[in-house]
Amino acid sequence: MKLPSSDRNWLRSSAVTTTWSFRSHLEEDVLSRGLPILFPSYDVPVDGLNRVAADHGVRIGLTAEGHAGYTPGTLTDASLSYSYDGGTTWTEADTVRDDGAWTAVLDHTGASGKQVTLRTVITDDNAGTRSPRR
Repeated sequence: MKLPSSDRNWLRSSAVTTTWSFRSHLEEDVLSRGLPILFPSYDVPVDGLNRVAADHGVRIGLTAEGHAGYTPGTLTDASLSYSYDGGTTWTEADTVRDDGAWTAVLDHTGASGKQVTLRTVITDDNAGTRSPRR
């Protein structure tokens, strides 16, 4: 197999599959309104080579940004699951909410050199929900 680069770090790639869920209704006096679509943001403790330590208690911060015209409310629920086999099996991380901030805590022990897939569900108090698979 011919590698596209001599630097193995360039071989890492990501893909995103996303499902959004929200309620809509007709507002006779409103011409346009931003859809309540959330885009999650991850605060991952990576090193200089974009790697995560294979340790217990890896903490990933979870926040959200809104689609154009939508300002997210306060996150009311967040969950994160992770997979080392491309999504065939999943492990749900513990999530904690501390002073309004959500953090997922993963047991990444023994995962040295493994590619990880994340599945996240976040909900704000405006009922916007996003369920991305990353």
